[in-house]
Order: sequence, then C-alpha cells, then structure tokens
Amino acid sequence: MAYTSTTSDSDLAAWNQWNKTRSPADLQILINQLNPLIQSEVNRRAGSLSRDTLESQAKKLAVRAIEGFDPSKGYKLSTHVVSQLQKLSRMNYAHQKAARIPDHVAMQYPTVMMAKENFQTEFGREPSVEELATELRWSPKKVERFNMRMRPELLESSEVPTDIFVPHYHDPSIGYAYQSMSPRQQKIFDLSVSTTKVPNNEILKRLDITQGILSYEKKKMRKILSDSQE
Repeated sequence: MAYTSTTSDSDLAAWNQWNKTRSPADLQILINQLNPLIQSEVNRRAGSLSRDTLESQAKKLAVRAIEGFDPSKGYKLSTHVVSQLQKLSRMNYAHQKAARIPDHVAMQYPTVMMAKENFQTEFGREPSVEELATELRWSPKKVERFNMRMRPELLESSEVPTDIFVPHYHDPSIGYAYQSMSPRQQKIFDLSVSTTKVPNNEILKRLDITQGILSYEKKKMRKILSDSQE
C-alpha cells in the first residue's frame, strides 16, 4: 500500500484524536490505520526472529514513534514511523548473535520487572530469588528458570537491544490483561510502561494516591498479568 497525501491526512487526523485523549482505544485505531505500513516493513525484514515476535516489536516501535511525533517539524507520521522501524533490522542481527529467548519467557518480562520495581520501592534493594518468587506467587525454581532463559548478560550487552525481550502491551495476552484492569490500574500501567516511564513518586502525585494504595494496585495488576500468561 502506497501512502498517499490523503492517507497522510487521515493519519494526522487519527494522531490528533489520540493526542487529545491519550486513550488506548484511540491508539489502537491509529495502529490499525498504520498497519499496512507496519506489515510492509515486517515483510522486508523477516529473518531469524519469528514473524509474531517481529510484528510485536514493530507495533511497539510504531507506538514509540507515535508518542514522539511532532507535526510542527513538517514531516509525515508515516515517515517518522518508518524511521523507527529501521531498528527491526538491528533486532534481527542481534538475535542471530544471542540465544533464542522463548516467546512465553519474553511475555513474562513485564510482570517480573513490575514485581522487582515494587520490591525495590518498599525495601530499597533488589529482591532475592525467594523474595521475588513470593512477590510473583511463583516457585523459586520458576524464577531461577526465568533468570537462566533471559540470560542477564544479553540484556546488558550493547549489541543486543532490550526491545527484543520487552513486548508491548498490544500483544494479545497483555492486551487482554489490560482490559481486565480497573481504570486506576490501567492508568498506573500506562504510566509505568510508557517510553517516558513515570517514577512512583510522580504516579502518587498524578493519581492522588498513597504508596500503600499504589503497592496494593500493583500487586493486583501482577496477578492479572500472571494469570493472562498461563
């Protein structure tokens, strides 16, 4: 599909609507409208990564482009999205050098990171395997298996972009979990996982809640996310 001026006008109108509301529904409408462009770039860069994984990352990059788009600079949204999608080639290259991370392990990554962050907020340090298992309601063995499969040294390597291992919440299972959250939980989730991540103390101010309420809501959110991935 060639992006004509009419399509570009439609893209801008959809972006303006999303920028006004910042709602997941309007974001999904815009992603759907850009989908032919996204699929075209995925097709061009198909390689060692599975198509599902590559498509998930392409949508995440598209969302990142949408969030960073500035129409006052004079370029089209589609041009900005294509520029972000160039990173897909780097992901394929990096993936060839790294051990394959199973998709179900990558899907667990947001849940584990949220649990670690909540523990650090409460106790001021990294959790042990046993403590993380308690936070996640997993067995210690499951936490150890996750750590081995993620191979932390890969995440720390400058040659391996962490985007490979962090699926966007438009993935079906995370999207389902998101829809199961309360409106306040959805706001916390959006602030916690956006590309401009908001720290906990700022979340407390924006939502006018206490640390205890935030911790309680995050624990409930982790349970919802965990249940959606089983």
